[in-house]
Amino acid sequence: MPSGPPTVVLATTNGRGMGHLSRQMALALASLGGMDPVIFSMSSAVAVAGQFDMRAEFAPGPLRGQVPRRYWDFYLAERIMALIQEVNASAFVFDGVYPYDGVLRALRRLPDVPFIWSRRGMWKPGAGARALRYRRLFAAVIEPGDLASSGDAGRTAELDDARRVGPVTLAGLVRPLGRAAAREALGLDPDRPAVLITLGSTRRSDLYAAYGRTVERFAAEGWQVAVTSSLIAGDGHGTRRPGEPVMISVYPLVKYLSAFDAAVTASGYNVVHELLLSAVPTLLVPNDASVDDQDTRARVVAGQNLALAADPERPTEFEAALDRLLDERVRGRLRDACRDLPPPTGATEAARAVIGLAAGGRVETAERVEWGALNAQRLARRTLGRALPDSVATRMGRTGLLRGAPLSLSPQLLPAPDPARPTTGLRLPPVDPQHLVVTDALLPGLFEKRRVEHLLPGASDAYVAERARIAAEHYRLRPTAAPVGERAQAWARLGWAAGSDEDRPEV
Repeated sequence: MPSGPPTVVLATTNGRGMGHLSRQMALALASLGGMDPVIFSMSSAVAVAGQFDMRAEFAPGPLRGQVPRRYWDFYLAERIMALIQEVNASAFVFDGVYPYDGVLRALRRLPDVPFIWSRRGMWKPGAGARALRYRRLFAAVIEPGDLASSGDAGRTAELDDARRVGPVTLAGLVRPLGRAAAREALGLDPDRPAVLITLGSTRRSDLYAAYGRTVERFAAEGWQVAVTSSLIAGDGHGTRRPGEPVMISVYPLVKYLSAFDAAVTASGYNVVHELLLSAVPTLLVPNDASVDDQDTRARVVAGQNLALAADPERPTEFEAALDRLLDERVRGRLRDACRDLPPPTGATEAARAVIGLAAGGRVETAERVEWGALNAQRLARRTLGRALPDSVATRMGRTGLLRGAPLSLSPQLLPAPDPARPTTGLRLPPVDPQHLVVTDALLPGLFEKRRVEHLLPGASDAYVAERARIAAEHYRLRPTAAPVGERAQAWARLGWAAGSDEDRPEV
């Protein structure tokens, strides 16, 4: 029998931001040692797990193109099963809107491991019917709470399948810096008021105009302006030209929020809860999201007098909202209202639920009838997909998922020199579309634009060999330069080198 806390794999999709990853990090931190968390993420910002001394492994998402979409779900299922076996996981938690076919394949093949779906609410009305088809296959569904839940009109609000908890956020779990220390860390003037702008994508013309107008108005009033640049996009520089906003790229953002006197932000789940629970006077500007109902969240939270809200498509309304945010009396009322909010308990509640399920072992799910639909879907992709014209695939909403061939790549072995110090002495390899970087390092920026097969730091030889077998099924590995260093050579002998299966030793 294993001793110590149960090992739990906390998996995330990529998404447009870091919401999924942050919620899983909050779950891990809130467990207070009650679980041994292993992060398994498709976010290229997964290296932030190293800040909290958590084990983490990166997997390429379905839109990355590293594994052709036609084969990607099979690849994902094998990755999940191999990782669960390697760490002897007692539970698997998936945070995402849509439970991928690959997750469901692994779920079915590992009936003794509880699979749990962390499924945030506030879906746009009418969205998500296909995703919810498979909800009863999971041992449990956990729904993180939302300050705007009273206005939830999405499909999940009508369901009774979820264990509802409070808001799941890093606020309250990460010790914030004091105002002076936060400003020094971000390069802000200690004596001038500062506003944070985090609008997400500004490719929409109305959002871009709102961003520009916010910068102009606050700068004209003598404020300094800081703008977040995504860790996922890898575009944070921390420097600026004279007169330009300060570009910041830090994680977790909640650690630095004491530096700001106001914020203008998109109304996504994580940023709203971090800002309001940190009592930062905030103007919410809904951004596009495929499922998340940001418009309703902004309207409901503003109706509770916890924030301001404005539609960027209505310039007059937006200007009036900026006027209010620049009014110290309004900011004071918003701060006071946010300080009256109860401390968030959702991460702790969710952690307790997961630990209980992990300790309980196998859990029978409510029904299995959805497997027929899932298997029919697989059959269509594998058997009929080759013959489907693009017009039909487009109508099905699955354009490009049924085509593609394995990539021909040269493995580039880059093991960390010391498992105890996984980033010491390593540099990012050049971006080369012909290379497949094989590494157990968690380097910031490593997963941007590179094709990477990432191995869990400290993995066993058996796991290294199993991952090589999985890779050989999904890539055509070409001959490459001889690996340098003892560990790289050991990985090559375990299968991470071009060659036939007969060349690989048994492990």
